[in-house]
Amino acid sequence: MIVTMMGTIAAVLTTSAMFPQAIRIIKTRDVHSISLLMYLANTFGIVFWLIYGVLLQELPIIVANSIAIIPASVILILKIVLGRNVKK
Repeated sequence: MIVTMMGTIAAVLTTSAMFPQAIRIIKTRDVHSISLLMYLANTFGIVFWLIYGVLLQELPIIVANSIAIIPASVILILKIVLGRNVKK
């Protein structure tokens, strides 16, 4: 029971952690201080965690990473698109 609770808390925190950053970037359109390499690694890491969860058929891993991929992808795409516009 404690292990499941700890896993659930960890999943909620790590899954929701990027939403504030994604919302801030959408509002401000400022990606200057965002690391492209970090978000590339993070987004691909989430994709691999999702694949891992699917292969193991572990619903908590699948759900958490299916949700986490949304803000990670938004941030990564905006960093690429908006970052390119700043350089011009």
